[in-house]
Amino acid sequence: MTMQSRPGERSLRPAWWALILIALILGAMTLSVSMYVGAFKSRIPVTVTSDRTGLGMQTDSKVMLNGVQVGTVVGLGRGNAPSSIKLEIDADQAKYIPANVGAQIRATTAFGSKYVDLIYPEHPSVQRLSAGAVLKSKNVTTEINTVLESLRGLVDQIDPMKLNAVLTALSQGVRGKGERIGEAITDANQVLLALNPRSDTMRQDWQSVKSVSDIYAGAADNLVSVLDASSTISATIEKHSDALDSLLLNTIGLAQSGIDVLAPNQQNFVDAVNTLEPTTSLLLKYSPVLTCTLVGVKWWLDHGGYHDNGGNGYSQIVDSTILLGDDAYKYPDNLPITGAKGGPGGKPSCGSLPDPSKMFPVRALVTNTGYGTGVDIRPNPGIGENCWRDYLPVTRAVPEPPSIRHCLPGPAPGPVNGPGLPPYGAPLYGPGGVSLWPGIPDAGTPPPVPVPGTPVAPGKIPPDQAPPVFSAPPPPVTLPSPTSIAPVPIR
Repeated sequence: MTMQSRPGERSLRPAWWALILIALILGAMTLSVSMYVGAFKSRIPVTVTSDRTGLGMQTDSKVMLNGVQVGTVVGLGRGNAPSSIKLEIDADQAKYIPANVGAQIRATTAFGSKYVDLIYPEHPSVQRLSAGAVLKSKNVTTEINTVLESLRGLVDQIDPMKLNAVLTALSQGVRGKGERIGEAITDANQVLLALNPRSDTMRQDWQSVKSVSDIYAGAADNLVSVLDASSTISATIEKHSDALDSLLLNTIGLAQSGIDVLAPNQQNFVDAVNTLEPTTSLLLKYSPVLTCTLVGVKWWLDHGGYHDNGGNGYSQIVDSTILLGDDAYKYPDNLPITGAKGGPGGKPSCGSLPDPSKMFPVRALVTNTGYGTGVDIRPNPGIGENCWRDYLPVTRAVPEPPSIRHCLPGPAPGPVNGPGLPPYGAPLYGPGGVSLWPGIPDAGTPPPVPVPGTPVAPGKIPPDQAPPVFSAPPPPVTLPSPTSIAPVPIR
């Protein structure tokens, strides 16, 4: 059955239907392509400035943020001035991009095209990226063609003949030394193995260099001022160069004079030092008590010492008399004995100095001192050993020896102690602190109150008892009855 047109109706020819179909297909294709390329998207213009854009940067390159495309490159500005890259950012993506976003030009591969990579900031701004914003590119990756171009310029400057000579000399130098080179590499490896555990320390040292450099940077102005002042010093030295020459010549003369004086006496200096050795050793031994002795003397002067000797600073009270003929000093019988040991372990000790009053009264202080066979102080001069001395015969024309006669045998007697007491100057204790005389207690039982460093009579102190106090009274002594006392000979 065929369709027949009704009277009064109009119909399109088949050619028009074909044309309409083609138009619809082209429109659909155009719409698809436009939607694919984002022709209908709203975009905002943004500019990126960089020292250079790189050879691989082209228009329509991608603009990426965290691996997502957010725009495209629409234009490149080239020239001597810093290059600029025109970007178009999708408006629907711009609301997620902070205003302080960074930019970096990167390449997909070593030889690939470049793209703009937006770097999300560590502290993003609350403002969003807006139209007309200008971003600063941090860097442009190194291009292989740039490296090759620089290498080509370097190779052009190399003379092949000279390079061949250098390589030949190098080969001759290392020929036959493979074993030594291997040992060197092994040793270098050992050094690196020793340095690796210390890498943290080395890193801290390098970080400490920054502190040192900061200090020098802060003192740079002062250092420059010092260097500027050094020019003034050098000018002053140059101005007085003649005086300096004279000074050096005089110094040489002084040194020569010193040599002339000291050289002949060098052995004398050595002898003087050796002679001073016993004195300095003695001072070193008693150095702990020198200060307290001087301070103690000052305390004694302030507490009556001045008054005992006149009290006015220029006079002194002296009580002297002419004694009868005392025993003469006899060598070596009367050599002084200096064996006192007053400190712990026999070392020098200050005792209670500088206040000597704390040491009295003393119960018993046995010291190895005196004047040989004589007594410390002769309280009774007694009768002299010599009773007749005539020196006048030496004045005659023919001098004769003096006449010295002895009336009594032996030296003058000492004082006589009370009944039952030992003779004057006789030792009181034997070995171990045992009393040698009746009525005198042994030295092994001290008073109970302790005072550190107190000297006591010789003998052992029980470990459960402390040293005695100087001010403690002595224990009572029971004297024997007169009938039980044996006669004591008088010396």
